Parts: sequence; C-alpha cells; structure tokens
Amino acid sequence: MFPLLKEPVRGNGSRDRYYPRWFRERIVKGSGVKNFRWHDLRHTFASRLVMAGVDLRTVQELMGHKTMTMTLRYSHLAPSHLHSAVEKLVTSTKTSTNNVVALAAKHVA
Repeated sequence: MFPLLKEPVRGNGSRDRYYPRWFRERIVKGSGVKNFRWHDLRHTFASRLVMAGVDLRTVQELMGHKTMTMTLRYSHLAPSHLHSAVEKLVTSTKTSTNNVVALAAKHVA
C-alpha cells in the first residue's frame, strides 16, 4: 500500500519502521491509538466490508486470499452487528408467527 521508509528489522520489537513517518506522526499519534500495527488495518478492512453487507467471496478477492478460511480469519463482526443479526431473526419469527395465527383465524371463522 505505502512504500516502507526502511527495510524492517526483525527481532528488535520496533514497529515504527513498517510504515511511513508521516503516517506514524500525523495519524497514529494524533488518534491516540496505542500499540498500532499496520496489519490491523487489514482486519479492519475485511470486517467493515462484511458488516456493510459485502459477500465473503468479494472480500476474499479484495484481500487477495487464496482460501475462504483465511478471509474468515480476518472478518470479525462487532457485537452490535451480531445483535442486529439476531434481532432480524426475532422480527422475522414474529412476522411469520403473526401470519400463521392470522391464517388459522381465517380457517376457523
């Protein structure tokens, strides 16, 4: 995505060399994010695509993954998104139940 300013040095624990200085100084420090890892953006990208309703096959292509397993590993859902999914089921069930009751009432009357 962005060219590295320096080649990564393995084993020294510093992550500052993995992304441009302007990004580190303006974006990371300015946002107050602690322990930022460039790689976290890949997880965020995949997760937000899935939560926006993008199908997993498209996410797989965008991420460049060879397997769906890897795409699933990157696609985390927020608790609010999970709650919303269950609410859809509850709403759907209530509607279905109401329709069944209404049909039964018609046949009884």
